Amino acid sequence: MYFPIGWPKLLSLPIEEEDTLEYVVANRDRSLFAVLTAQAFYVWYYKPCVHIVSYRRSDDSVIVLGKNRFAEWKPDSTVLAVATTGGHLLFYKLEHESSECLYAQRQSGRQKHASSEITAHVVPALKITISATLPVLGGIKSMACFKDELMVSSGQGILQRIRWDGSVNAKMNISINTIPFSIDLQQSRQTQLDKLGLYFNHIEYSPLLVGFAVIFAGGRAGFLSAPTAKFEPQNVNGVWAQEINTASCIAINQKYRLIAYGCKNGQGIVYSVDEVTGSLLVSHRLALSNTDYPDACNAAGVVTTLQWTPDGCSLAMGWENGGLALWSVFGAKLLCTLGGDYGLQAAKNFSVSKESFSQDAFRDNPLQIKSMEWGMEGYHLWVTTTPKLSSNGKRKSVVSPGGLIQLQFVKSSLTVNPCISNHEHLFLQGEDRLYLNTGDTILKTNTQEIASGGSPVREIPPVLKSIGPASQGPSILVGNKQWQIIQLPHSYLATNWPVRFAAVDRTGHCVAVSGKTGLAHYALFTRRWKLFGNENQERDMVVNGGLCWWRDFIIAGCYNLNDHRDEIRLYPRVSNLDNAFANITKVPYQVLLVNVFRDILIVFCVDYHVTLYEIERKDTKPNPCAVLTRIQDLSLANFVPHPSSLISLTLTSLRSETASNKALTRSRDAESLIVNVAGRLLMLQRDRSCPSHTENRKGPQELPFLAPVVLASSVENMWAPVGSSSEKPHLMEALWLGCGAVGMKVWLPLFPTKEDQPHSFLAKRIMLPFKLQIYPLAVLFADAVVLGAANDVLAYDPTSPGTGLSCQQGLPYCVLERTTQIYLHHILRQLLRRNLGFHALEIARSCTSLPYFSHVLELMLHEVLEEEATASEPIPDALLPRVVAFINEFPEFLQTVVHCARKTEIALWPYLFSVVGNPKDLFLECLRTEALDTAASYLIILQNLELPKLSRHHATQLLDTALDLGKWELCKDLVRFLRAIGPNDPESSPRTPAPINSPGIFPMAATSPKGDNVSAFPFSPSSAAQRVRSSSYTSVPYPSGPEKSRSMTQPKQVPDRKSPRKDTGAAVDEFFLDTIITRHARKLLGAGKLKDLGLFAAHLEFPLIGWLHRERLRVAKVDDFVQSLKNIHQDFMWPLPTFPLMSQLPPPRNIGRSVSKSSSCTPSQTGAENDMNGLSLDDEVDSGILATNGSSYGNSPSTSTSRGRHQTTHADFLLCDTKTEDAVLRPVNANKGVGNDEVSLSTCTTTEITSENSSTLGESEFGAFDDSMWGSSQQLAELELLSQELVHQGSPQSEAELKYLLKIFSEATCLEWSLLIAVVLRDAVLVTSVVNTASMIDCPLEMVGRMREGLSYLELWADTECPSYRPFLYSLKSQQQVLAAIANNSPVVTKSLSKTPPTTPTMPTPENSFTGSELSFHSSHGNHTDDETECNFDYKNDEDFLTMEATVQTEEAGYQCQVS
Repeated sequence: MYFPIGWPKLLSLPIEEEDTLEYVVANRDRSLFAVLTAQAFYVWYYKPCVHIVSYRRSDDSVIVLGKNRFAEWKPDSTVLAVATTGGHLLFYKLEHESSECLYAQRQSGRQKHASSEITAHVVPALKITISATLPVLGGIKSMACFKDELMVSSGQGILQRIRWDGSVNAKMNISINTIPFSIDLQQSRQTQLDKLGLYFNHIEYSPLLVGFAVIFAGGRAGFLSAPTAKFEPQNVNGVWAQEINTASCIAINQKYRLIAYGCKNGQGIVYSVDEVTGSLLVSHRLALSNTDYPDACNAAGVVTTLQWTPDGCSLAMGWENGGLALWSVFGAKLLCTLGGDYGLQAAKNFSVSKESFSQDAFRDNPLQIKSMEWGMEGYHLWVTTTPKLSSNGKRKSVVSPGGLIQLQFVKSSLTVNPCISNHEHLFLQGEDRLYLNTGDTILKTNTQEIASGGSPVREIPPVLKSIGPASQGPSILVGNKQWQIIQLPHSYLATNWPVRFAAVDRTGHCVAVSGKTGLAHYALFTRRWKLFGNENQERDMVVNGGLCWWRDFIIAGCYNLNDHRDEIRLYPRVSNLDNAFANITKVPYQVLLVNVFRDILIVFCVDYHVTLYEIERKDTKPNPCAVLTRIQDLSLANFVPHPSSLISLTLTSLRSETASNKALTRSRDAESLIVNVAGRLLMLQRDRSCPSHTENRKGPQELPFLAPVVLASSVENMWAPVGSSSEKPHLMEALWLGCGAVGMKVWLPLFPTKEDQPHSFLAKRIMLPFKLQIYPLAVLFADAVVLGAANDVLAYDPTSPGTGLSCQQGLPYCVLERTTQIYLHHILRQLLRRNLGFHALEIARSCTSLPYFSHVLELMLHEVLEEEATASEPIPDALLPRVVAFINEFPEFLQTVVHCARKTEIALWPYLFSVVGNPKDLFLECLRTEALDTAASYLIILQNLELPKLSRHHATQLLDTALDLGKWELCKDLVRFLRAIGPNDPESSPRTPAPINSPGIFPMAATSPKGDNVSAFPFSPSSAAQRVRSSSYTSVPYPSGPEKSRSMTQPKQVPDRKSPRKDTGAAVDEFFLDTIITRHARKLLGAGKLKDLGLFAAHLEFPLIGWLHRERLRVAKVDDFVQSLKNIHQDFMWPLPTFPLMSQLPPPRNIGRSVSKSSSCTPSQTGAENDMNGLSLDDEVDSGILATNGSSYGNSPSTSTSRGRHQTTHADFLLCDTKTEDAVLRPVNANKGVGNDEVSLSTCTTTEITSENSSTLGESEFGAFDDSMWGSSQQLAELELLSQELVHQGSPQSEAELKYLLKIFSEATCLEWSLLIAVVLRDAVLVTSVVNTASMIDCPLEMVGRMREGLSYLELWADTECPSYRPFLYSLKSQQQVLAAIANNSPVVTKSLSKTPPTTPTMPTPENSFTGSELSFHSSHGNHTDDETECNFDYKNDEDFLTMEATVQTEEAGYQCQVS
């Protein structure tokens, strides 16, 4: 309810050096504060907080009469009575000096009036004179104001009644020995106290309870009452407070009819008065938990002071040794300074370390409170602290001078305006500002409607949409912690400080506030305040019954000062704030509470009557209005002891199971009236069994109410949804109660099952309590979430510059935080405990759409497991089996169990798995359902419960499944996990290893082989060097580079095959692991899944190039070119050509092309350059086709023209020092064989490419067209088709991936796949490069033959199925001829593989080809030899895996693996 905010203020007092602060007390309206010292007292004004006047007694007076102890104000604030230690009562008279003011705040009026300035706050000038001095025999122990007299408890056991003029009313004095005491006022026997020396150490009067709460000198406590208000001595009776013998102070809550006693053991006990017997019943206790504050109460010492807030919603408690606690009315802890940073800075001033501060916290705590008093509306707490004394009796003012501290607070609007309790927004109010937690409701406003003067909250759907944000799915309030801080305008606060009432509408868009007089409202979407234009109207009304919103109308229960009458006013939000636009309804008595239920206004007046009004909106021009029509009047005089004891009331559509079902109507009708009377919740249901006399009347009808039923006790707040929902009927038709220390209670409906439907009764309800860790301020019904607020402190070093004096006293800065807690698992658990599993299942199934539903199940399982597994005694009816059976009904069962187990101690696992089942079976179930991430978590469980040998077996099973499903991140972690198991681990006992890393959170390995410019599958925009630098750990990769590359990790030494192996078992394990990985690589390549193969190699750091070279004549060969081409298009989502008319494009005239040529080439290479296969045209193919479709690699349509970026080509990488010269494409002599001009790549690598400045059609291609070309419609259409061809390309990511794979396959001399990728890219230069590679290396004859046949099959397929491929494939006729020539002229190649892959042209990845990637993974590839490979295979023949021999070197480094 109350939360401290900001810096505490240290008020300066002109105290003499020997003087000490003793007491602070406020007058009735809390506008004046008297601060007592031992020799003087000071009077302070509340706003502005200034010192008005002081009175200092002479030294002789102090010696004769004694020092000041405490004081009391007369109700009219004209006299202050001060009690002294010498047993004297001093009366001081306070008078206003003649029409003078000490301070006056002036401001210009908001409108031009006759007087241009109006006076705001005026601080009066007071004069103090001593009026009387009265000695009291026995000394003054305590005193309290009793009507027009002062009740004084003397040391002689007499209660003296003293008038304010100093005279004694001796006839009405009460002797303690004559008061009969008993347990109650009815049945117990009364006894009089005959012990001598008894007196009351503390007394406090309550006009509502009509009695005195007293504490005897020995520590016993009781309550004195009388049948009449005169309190005649012969009629006074006493009632003992049970279970308390060490009371030290008292505080009475008149609103909730509670009496709080502080005890010497540091705790507090709160009693309620039984209205029937008059006895004192223990309501709750105020004690700090040992869990959060070990032995704090005993260390804090005696409770020295207790003070209820002015609204009675919170209780402040102070201890003798220091510390302040704040409790809600029924015992929920809101604040405790013993657990924060209070006093830490003071301890630092004396070089006290943090370790010793825990012991000296009380000694140096600046909040060693001696007395305290709440300010107006509870926004400030005035505290006097105890001065620190040194060993010689002098004060140590550096630690704590014993000053006057003012703590600032904000409070929930529920404390004074409970009508907003049905809203789902957090709404707090301070003295001059508002704190609102609304989420993104501002962004949902229709700006056009606002601009036209409309209201975003004008039309509210009647049922579901009236609920608010919860009806729109998961509420944004769940995760939003943003506070909207709304500062009130100074023009309003100048005369109306502080804020008294505040209300927010259901949408969270608009707020209304009321201060001393008048009201104002604010719209978040316009960020403007609306105030009264006529200030006389503002000053003539006082809101005393609260504020509430109905659609876009403000409803206020107020008092008209001008006409001296009580009224209900409705102001439209869209109009100016003026009485001319308001609907004013007169009421006969003062309005105390107002609330709204749909279109019904509920008004409670001081005469105990509840009146219901129907609200009707009328869209009159130019301003809308609302009309009130009285429906019904109901008296609560028999159920409410005092009008101020009625805390809140509301109409709901809820009914209990005992209600009649003869006249049921729609659920949106008002069915019951629920009232909170001093913490007791009463429900009055409408009696629909009686015939109504207004059946023909439209709208709500007048119906009698049944006798009230008590639903709950100790209720602070209640929340009831105003609408229903068919999706979540249980949560949307329940009543939610905040019950202080008990937590929350929910009055939940239990709808009948199918078996119960034949019976004629309504749904039953059940009250379920559950604990909360936060204080509830709002409930999101559909989201199963409770919202609250909490206080946090920020400590600052007092020695730092810029810190204030309060910081130097060790008081931290207080901030406000929004808190959230899920309550659904508490409800499910309570239902399961009561064997109501069917209803729990219904509720849970209705909430499965919540994003945190799996977390709800995990919380429930974890709490029950911790409670039962750690129980000291056996539990006869264990709840865990029912909880497990309940969770098993949901697909999140396996995940919930393993998450709970991993967050629980291993010692509790046997109990958990004895109920849920064997973890091995759960692991296999995860594999069956393909829940691999969950299975990985179970692997950790199995590793701790079973032998490592079995863990390896389970991990291998999971790895097989993960490889099949393509879970590459998980595969990578599993490989590391398997390699981390040492050679001796399989024989050791179960251990607790380092967990496997969670999938998806690891950085990729980034080892790069020497000389490899592209060290990763191109799914990442970073360069190779950047990837190496970004590596944050050392993994266990397949060694894939030269020694320099592998020097970054632990060096490896491949053992001699002939030498005996020391770690045979580890080598076998490594062999089988590599066998699994290699087998899956063969499976992927055999299925033609190139993209998966690239991902597989990148994540598992598989030596792809070396392995592909060994498999080029086995699984890496392409048997079906057509199907493989289709697979590549599908895997990389690369579209088929969509330019069927390219073959009809006429050949351009004088097409020129810029050619790069190596200056270092020998003359023998000139012929080869002039007859490059990629630029040769077949006689049957139009040269224009090649010019268009066979564009260069670097200037392909998808890269150079459409994206405007240059990309390095394969041929660019082969060139050395280059120069540019013009060349013209011409047909090549068909009789000229390529093999005759074969050039070794070791001496020169050269080819022809277009320059980087060339266009798609060549350097001067478009320039070659004359002007007549552009006038032809046919040619324009062809150009349009050409633009479409440029647009219909694959994504840049897919293009980068394909080009990278092309590089990998080319280096591995898998030319069949290289040819297919080049065809997919539709790049003739790349095709030419592949064919040239086949002619320049020792390429197997069967591979060349398959390449030639593959191109033929692709042509046939293009002719029959894909005509759009025909132009490009026809342009490759010359390449088929080259392949044929290679096959005819090449020598016979044996099927044995070379030991080392030959040196092939390196095809670097083009620059900037990684931009825009969303999927990123890294790998290391390069030219690998068998000696560099961790697992080497020698194939004795062409059969797959007939004989394999592996050499394994195990890393000696340790690994930490995790899987979550």
